[in-house]
Amino acid sequence: YSWLLEQLPARAADELHGDTSHPITQFLQYSRESQATVWTLNLRRELLCTQALPLLQSVEQIELQDATLGVQLLGVSQPMTAQALLTAGRANLSDRARLELLSPCAFRQAGRYAIYPQETLLLQSLTTHWNSAFPELPITDEDAMDALLRGVHIVDYRLHTVRYGLKGTRVPGALGSLTLEARLPLPLLELWNTLLAFVPYSGIGIKTALGMGGVQVDN
Repeated sequence: YSWLLEQLPARAADELHGDTSHPITQFLQYSRESQATVWTLNLRRELLCTQALPLLQSVEQIELQDATLGVQLLGVSQPMTAQALLTAGRANLSDRARLELLSPCAFRQAGRYAIYPQETLLLQSLTTHWNSAFPELPITDEDAMDALLRGVHIVDYRLHTVRYGLKGTRVPGALGSLTLEARLPLPLLELWNTLLAFVPYSGIGIKTALGMGGVQVDN
């Protein structure tokens, strides 16, 4: 993240660093198949994409303080729009989903770190990320949120605690998987699946711009 900020124009880097809408999420995941670490980077602003994409397409090495990393571009996808996510939510209705936490995930609750996911924390995180990404189409209906909280439940999980090194601290988090079941009427089931379609781009929990909360969803 720091390296990327250093490569951007100074004004753009300052704006990105102070942007509370989190237009960037990223995480690292080691691939046993390729014997390499895969860097997934999601950029949700057109200007940010315009500025960063040429750099990311041409870079071959990343110089860090303690190491030089070789880089190979694996692929580029177009950003997902709110309308595309809504369409995906309607087209891929499922009442059961498995979330694979690919990088350490944590939440903040009452001023402290909450390590294990809870339905309330998950939904708060998802709607906060959505509203930041798509302020023109916010999810603010309190009745709908209450219904989601009553209808979505964690029914299984396989998680273990880890510590994520960050700026001289070690943030407690969790890795593994959890399965959620949704018992909802059709309109709310569409909304829930829309949020699930957004998860791979938004991440879950805190510090998603700094590498935490990377998630894969299997319906």
